[in-house]
Amino acid sequence: MSEVTYLLDKESRVATLVIDTAGPVNTIGQQFLKDLETAMARAEQDEVRGVIFVSGKKKSFLDGANLKEILTDATPQLCRITVTRFQQALAFLAKSAFPVVAVLNGQTAIGGGFELLLWACDHVFATPGSKMGLAEVTVGLFPAGGGTQTLRRAVGFKTAVEMITTGRVGSADAFATAPFMTVCESGELLSHARAWLEEHQGVVNRNYDPSYREPDPISDEEKQQVVNKARFRSTICPYRPYLLAAIEALEAGLTLPFEDAVRNEVDLFVPLLFHPNARNKIDLFFLTTSVGPKLAKVDQRLAVKADRLAVIGAGLMGQGIAQVAADRGISVTLIDVDEARVKESLANIDRTLEDLVSRGRWTAARKAAVMANLTCAADYKDLRDIPLVIECVFEDLTLKKKVLAQVQAENPNAIFASNTSTIPMADISQGAARPEQVVGMHYFSPVPLMPLLEVIQGPSSSPAAVATAVTCGRAMGKTVILVGDGPGFYTSRTFGQYVLNGFRLVEMGLSPWEVDLLALQAGFPQGPLHVYGTAGGNVIFHASGYMAERFPDRMAIPESLVRLHEAGYVGAGKPSFYLDPRKMLPDESVMQHIVRVEGAAKPSDEEAKDILLLGMANEAFWCMSNGVLRDYASMDLGAVLGIGFPDCWHGPARYVSLKGLTAVRDRLQMLADKFGMPGLRPAPEFDMLAACGLDSSLI
Repeated sequence: MSEVTYLLDKESRVATLVIDTAGPVNTIGQQFLKDLETAMARAEQDEVRGVIFVSGKKKSFLDGANLKEILTDATPQLCRITVTRFQQALAFLAKSAFPVVAVLNGQTAIGGGFELLLWACDHVFATPGSKMGLAEVTVGLFPAGGGTQTLRRAVGFKTAVEMITTGRVGSADAFATAPFMTVCESGELLSHARAWLEEHQGVVNRNYDPSYREPDPISDEEKQQVVNKARFRSTICPYRPYLLAAIEALEAGLTLPFEDAVRNEVDLFVPLLFHPNARNKIDLFFLTTSVGPKLAKVDQRLAVKADRLAVIGAGLMGQGIAQVAADRGISVTLIDVDEARVKESLANIDRTLEDLVSRGRWTAARKAAVMANLTCAADYKDLRDIPLVIECVFEDLTLKKKVLAQVQAENPNAIFASNTSTIPMADISQGAARPEQVVGMHYFSPVPLMPLLEVIQGPSSSPAAVATAVTCGRAMGKTVILVGDGPGFYTSRTFGQYVLNGFRLVEMGLSPWEVDLLALQAGFPQGPLHVYGTAGGNVIFHASGYMAERFPDRMAIPESLVRLHEAGYVGAGKPSFYLDPRKMLPDESVMQHIVRVEGAAKPSDEEAKDILLLGMANEAFWCMSNGVLRDYASMDLGAVLGIGFPDCWHGPARYVSLKGLTAVRDRLQMLADKFGMPGLRPAPEFDMLAACGLDSSLI
């Protein structure tokens, strides 16, 4: 079966090219390229008056390269041929005597698919719900199908740099003002496309038109400044070569002619496919998309149908959970003790979504559907027929137990899921009327943006309760990991070590801002002291105190953390390490509350980075030793998607595998001894793996 079907309307002499490749989404592989070339040759031979690209798949127009095919028995020569071949096909269409358009009916055009629209197509017609963007950097690559040069001609240079370096994907509405895009309703797509082709015979493709002017034009000097800022921001960490390659390709386009600039993309792209950090990122993509959806193994037949749920606690977390569930078609009742507060929470959700609509990120219809799925209440009697209740109140055991008792008094059959970040299910369910109904559903903030859900199976959690939590989490679009019970579970416990080790480095003589910079260089998205301020020092202080009680030998609270909390230096609108967290302007006044350890050795830069990276990895391995984690795939997914472990290393298990388990164990012991840090004492898991003869390849 052809992956690009050629259909000619003999009366209008317009050819329709239907993309329908093997697999659930349309991808670019050898068969696609062959069939595209055949279709192009037929269009030229038939002297068509225009070409319309459409997709045979409901949700996918064309979603980038077939990575599995490209990476199978890959060689630099074969990769160069493949990418060059794709570029040549796009150039042929752009230079052809006939105009070319594409039609997207609520479909996605990602990566190479968007590059086809940007280079080969003279115009695009799409419904508001269609999605498009150059997301290559999110999988460890960069746009090499002309994207670094063609996107700027469609949206302007500054926007193009931002989109490419972040991998941002937007709705068609976001491009509605761009000259290459017409947004219209589904029933109008083809008629508008055919009319446009008829009216634009002889059109010159914008990428080859010397008179074409980019949107939002800025001077060459300003463009260079944009590139310089992007380079500084994106290349602090040297282990993300895909970002450097993207920036170099964008910069080359400032001086090179168009065709030379797109050929330069190939030179930068081919070595990238064989770079170890790029491969880590690509493998993480496969782990997330192929393994992640099936990772938490439960018997779905036991799951309670949860097409309705209640969220108790209308704070930011509760609002986020309610919004995400409602966006997935689930009817949600948001509950709080004060009716005025819960109504204000609904109003806040409405304002947040309206902002997304105004910026073209959401359609008005999507927002309306979400709000229609949301109701509010202040009485637990409204829970009587709701199958799943997600508790999202303050992190206090007494309060959580009280809420549980009230819920089970009204509806003993409801699955009760706690959004706690540290308190074990064993503690919450102790003394409950039906402890088997209690399970953990730990979301991450901000809930609409964070992809991970950590489901915690307590000692009494029934298979039905766990299956319901996992199934509902997946229905909400989350990647779900299933972990065992214990203080802090996996993510909070491991993340806590990262923040506390940041404090310890400061107490050993490094400045807070030096620590945060070293963390960025190591690959973390935020430094530990920056996190303290943005996540909220009150939350971190109380969570750290709880963890210190449970693990007194390894997780003592740094004295500086206590003093900062007492002085009100807790961030979240109050003083912390930065005057402006967004601009990262240091607040030197914080130093009056820092306690230096007398006689402590000051770590070198490399030692500090290892304390942050290996400290986090070591705690993940402690979770394996304690039975909280059950597999290395969950370890890596949870760490990257939930708590910011550097994605360029794939996750703690891959990072340790690459360094060598024995080498990591020895390095941890050396750091623990040298700096008096018992939290760095190697997990028993290292010795167990060494006894089994393993030193690498955990995942």
